[in-house]
Amino acid sequence: MENVVVIGAGIIGASAALRLAQRGMRVRIVDGAPPGTGCSFGNAGLIAVDHVAPLASPETIANLPRMLLRRDSPLRLHKRSLPRMAPWLLEFAAQAQRPRFRRNTRALASLVSGAAQAWRRLLDGHVPAELFRDIGSLYVFEQPVARATERAQLDLFERHGVRYVDLTADQVRRDYLPSLTPHVSHARYFPGMASVTNPQQVVERIFDAALAAGANFTNAAVETLRPLTDGRIDVTLNGETYVADKVLIAAGSRSAVLAQQLGARIPLTNERGYHVQLAAPSRDTLRVPVSFVERGFTCNPMTHGIRLAGTVELGARGEPDWRRADLLATQFHKLFPGESAPRIESRWYGERPTLPDYLPMIGEMRGARNVFLATGHQHLGLTLGPLTGELAAQLMAREAPAVDLAPFRIDRF
Repeated sequence: MENVVVIGAGIIGASAALRLAQRGMRVRIVDGAPPGTGCSFGNAGLIAVDHVAPLASPETIANLPRMLLRRDSPLRLHKRSLPRMAPWLLEFAAQAQRPRFRRNTRALASLVSGAAQAWRRLLDGHVPAELFRDIGSLYVFEQPVARATERAQLDLFERHGVRYVDLTADQVRRDYLPSLTPHVSHARYFPGMASVTNPQQVVERIFDAALAAGANFTNAAVETLRPLTDGRIDVTLNGETYVADKVLIAAGSRSAVLAQQLGARIPLTNERGYHVQLAAPSRDTLRVPVSFVERGFTCNPMTHGIRLAGTVELGARGEPDWRRADLLATQFHKLFPGESAPRIESRWYGERPTLPDYLPMIGEMRGARNVFLATGHQHLGLTLGPLTGELAAQLMAREAPAVDLAPFRIDRF
């Protein structure tokens, strides 16, 4: 029986640990934080099967100047970080060129197209139905979209089998968002999208299923990884060393630091994002999750109120700027003016692990046999977590993966 260490107890690590334990491996999950915290706690709760195109795109490049100049922009780039961020930003710009964008879209779509089925397999006996909603999601546009941009977006959806329904502003207010401001242009409903009502509890249930299948948990941060000549790996935590036959690094934004110990330099940056949790204003304010395209944030009715999640801060270090979180509540009040001023129950920030091409890394590390990496899922960690866990387990069991993982190899940069 192989001894396997899974570093990270988020959605990806927990999903992989479950699938490895089900294969009869002796699995130890290690994390310095409790399971289901980090980005697995604070995300928007969407299973975004419409996100077939990476954010490194010609459209993003065209919109950057406007976004960077707006005071209430969903994007903020810290100027002091520019020297440090320059290589990542240059690679991002290169990946956003149309030929690479098309290639990367095909790659991302190959993963996203399998996400819903992976979630259904996970729901079977592991995640309670009350934590999962298959009710679709809305994207609301406050301004009309240029005809060419609209046609390119719809062609993309049709090419990759993404179902959608276009709605007028009146239809949106009548059927989904009765309190919404009349000052919107139109919306698009995605019936194939799903959502969860408590992301942390979802991960905790997957984690519990992994333990029930035979995995163990050590609540400690990994200090060092050292390959041995026989192909095994020394894993040191809290001064103790474990010898593993195989290791999976699924540690989110810490993954690059651990990979660097093994000689791999990964251009992983942290996208800082925020959420605020509101006491639910009224039962009918949001009948489905909704994203406001120009404002770059999502509203999702959850177990303990409405979660507003979004914004991107690049190059952020140190303490969070809570004004970025409060801006979400201000935007919500503008969009739903008939509601009383929202009461903020809690605030949160976290670091999304992001690569310049906005594709994840899933594979075995060159030069460090039996060490595998699954990171860089940026805004799609919840969406792709169960599928990535399955793929990582297949790789570690030396099975043929269900998806061609060549576009997600670790040495692609």
